[in-house]
Amino acid sequence: MGGDVRYVGEAADGAGAANGRLAPVDAATREAVERESALRLPWARPGGPAADLAWATAHIALAAPAQQVRSWNLSSIWRLPQADGRAAWLKCVPGFLAHEAVVLDHLAGRQVPVVLAAEGHRMLLGELPGVDGYGADAEEQRAIVDAHVELAASTIGATHGLLDAGVPDWRPGSFLRRATPVVRTRAKGDDVLAHFLDTWALRWAAIDECGLPDVLIHGDPHPGNARIGVDPPIIFDWGNSGIGHPLLDLGGSEPALDEYWLDRWAATVPGSDPHRAWTLLRPLAVLRRAVVFQRFLDGIEPSERVYHAGDVDPYLVLASTLLDADDNW
Repeated sequence: MGGDVRYVGEAADGAGAANGRLAPVDAATREAVERESALRLPWARPGGPAADLAWATAHIALAAPAQQVRSWNLSSIWRLPQADGRAAWLKCVPGFLAHEAVVLDHLAGRQVPVVLAAEGHRMLLGELPGVDGYGADAEEQRAIVDAHVELAASTIGATHGLLDAGVPDWRPGSFLRRATPVVRTRAKGDDVLAHFLDTWALRWAAIDECGLPDVLIHGDPHPGNARIGVDPPIIFDWGNSGIGHPLLDLGGSEPALDEYWLDRWAATVPGSDPHRAWTLLRPLAVLRRAVVFQRFLDGIEPSERVYHAGDVDPYLVLASTLLDADDNW
């Protein structure tokens, strides 16, 4: 993406690797890194990875050295080998994604990861059987949709408790408060989007007439966020979840799969009209993605924003294009 980057690493020191300890960072490096940004995430600070592993190994014992799978601006992921051949997972996230533990606790016993422990920005998750669903075929993708709809439907009538527990609010009023500054700062001069904000309540009234209730939405339901090879698929990575209209989870990029989503909701809520709702709501689902990416930009340190800086505007443009061509409104 252009420009230079600098990485600071902490190395495991021999025997310390087996129990999760990392070698200390020298004082000069620590001072330089700490000085860079108040938004720097805990695992990107000197001593952060060591503290995360120390927390995890206070709950479970390692049978082999911890394996760092990912470290970036939205998560730090570690695989923790266990004596029985399985593995636990340490997941660390920014504060604006930390409600994931609340969601998993609410969905416990269903097709989601098992939370072994959670505190602050850290979660310890149990073994995830199966494989990531990036290569899912059409039948497997439909099974993933089935799992999403079943999980969402299980929260009908329980959304207020989730909101009280800190799960983000994507219902119309809160959604408008989130979207307005993004549109006004990132899409100045776009009369279509400006009119969209002005007629927000009218469009939502029409959507509500279609009869679908608010539920827990996943927020990023692509196949890679499911484990397949197990029945039913396991749905993970709930950091972008929230309470809102169920069709906010549709992507709009695979019409055949979207049609399956709509049919499943029509069967789940008899008397509803998901197909009509989707004609009205698709620009909102696209706009929500722009708002989510702006939230990433606002919550991570400046040197990391280059990775998401180009993610907001395309969704604003697509939302505007869909609205401009909307002859159903």
